[in-house]
Amino acid sequence: MNKILKSIASLLAGGLAFVVIGVGVTEALDPYIWPSAMLGLPAGIVAGMVVLPLTYLGLTYWGEQRETGRASARTRRRLWTLAGATAGFIVGGGLAMAVISMQAVGLASAILLVGFPVGVFSALVGGYLAYRQSAVERRPPGSTAN
Repeated sequence: MNKILKSIASLLAGGLAFVVIGVGVTEALDPYIWPSAMLGLPAGIVAGMVVLPLTYLGLTYWGEQRETGRASARTRRRLWTLAGATAGFIVGGGLAMAVISMQAVGLASAILLVGFPVGVFSALVGGYLAYRQSAVERRPPGSTAN
């Protein structure tokens, strides 16, 4: 699969994730929060931003594995780094939002002011740890192989 087809498929998957998650969160929070789109749209944007590179790297991984029998170390490392960052964002941001929302703080404030920043920080940490733990194929200096 060439880059243009992978890019188009990734854009479509990211757009679909944006619409589904954005509308779903907006409708789910409608009885509890008046401008529920204030939380639905950012949730949809984050979902689309995660699904887009995940789809591209997944298609790249699948294509390399189909053609050569094994994906390259670079693709595997990128996929694991993205997975670690995504898990860090969900776990760190979710825990921070859950803890803060139990206090005398509204749900919207907990998500936007605490959950998102902590999620971004924990995504950076999770991505870094996954990057450092992924296997690296050593090459001699001056080698141009990927």
